[in-house]
Amino acid sequence: MKRLQDQVAIVTGGNTGIGRAVALAYAEEGAHVAIAWIARESDARSLVDAIEQKGRRALAVRCDVTVEDEVEALMARVKETFGHIDVLVSNAGIQKPQALTETAVADWDRMIAVHMRGAFLCCRAVAPVMMAQGSGRIILVTSQLAYIGRPRYTAYSAAKGGLLAFTRALAQELAPHGILVNSVSPGLIDTGFDPLADEVKRAHAAALPLMRLGLPDDLVGSFVFLASDEARYFCGQTLHPNGGEIMP
Repeated sequence: MKRLQDQVAIVTGGNTGIGRAVALAYAEEGAHVAIAWIARESDARSLVDAIEQKGRRALAVRCDVTVEDEVEALMARVKETFGHIDVLVSNAGIQKPQALTETAVADWDRMIAVHMRGAFLCCRAVAPVMMAQGSGRIILVTSQLAYIGRPRYTAYSAAKGGLLAFTRALAQELAPHGILVNSVSPGLIDTGFDPLADEVKRAHAAALPLMRLGLPDDLVGSFVFLASDEARYFCGQTLHPNGGEIMP
């Protein structure tokens, strides 16, 4: 029996990068997967095909996670299609490195909205479904920058730090309902979609104990574990696949 056999998982920001790798890993472990996407529709469609080729059902829904009605519609459609929702991976995110003095209020607001408002709306929408089932897994994607910060990433670091606090509070609130809330806090992952120059990536990799950047496939074990029954005693915890950059 595969670890996620016949579970239903939602992965926001699921059509590229980390989300795509997680969606494929979940399908490999027996889950049916719904992905929420907002750009790069062709990637979403190709991912649906890849999941179905593994013998699992798949669904791609365009959804701006900052828009309440769209998030509610996403959850309703997944529930209608599959009958239940077992796992939510709140992965949708953006990056826009800027000095504080160059950061427009609109940029700050968008960063907080995508990461924190998006996670809030998705968790609020899925919680009643999981509460009715008496079970569920919620996995939020945070960052090592929530712990150490980085110049030009003030908004991003703040958003991810807020998600850490949200994870811990929500874990306590939902645990009595059989819902386990945890997070994964990656280091710098080379997804091919980040805004960093190659020389910056090389310098960062050289400073790591493992001396290389992570790839999306380096993270999927953490997500599969937290979604599985093997993590049944994990509550409000954070896993840190970061190549040794921080060791909390």
